[in-house]
Amino acid sequence: MTETDRRSTAFFSPSASKTAQRWLRALIAGVFALAFAGLVVFLAAMLWAAVLVFAGLGLLAAAVFWIWSKVRGKRGSDGPEVLVATRGPKGWTVDGVPPGNHS
Repeated sequence: MTETDRRSTAFFSPSASKTAQRWLRALIAGVFALAFAGLVVFLAAMLWAAVLVFAGLGLLAAAVFWIWSKVRGKRGSDGPEVLVATRGPKGWTVDGVPPGNHS
């Protein structure tokens, strides 16, 4: 009877082990590639969210400034405007508005 070497079967052969190693390396490389792509997408989303927050804060500040300028009114360097009423031939007038036209 002859004994056959059981270590050289197709499952345990050195070439099968190298094939399994190649598959495992390819699988790990794929997992790392997907993780890296996911990280890039996540960081891009966070950057976009930060841009939207800053744009919203800018719009809010612009709206507050606009409302504040409307409430405050115009400020001239010479102070508030004073209307002067004068007596005309047909009655009192203010800044050239004839009497009776008080719209």
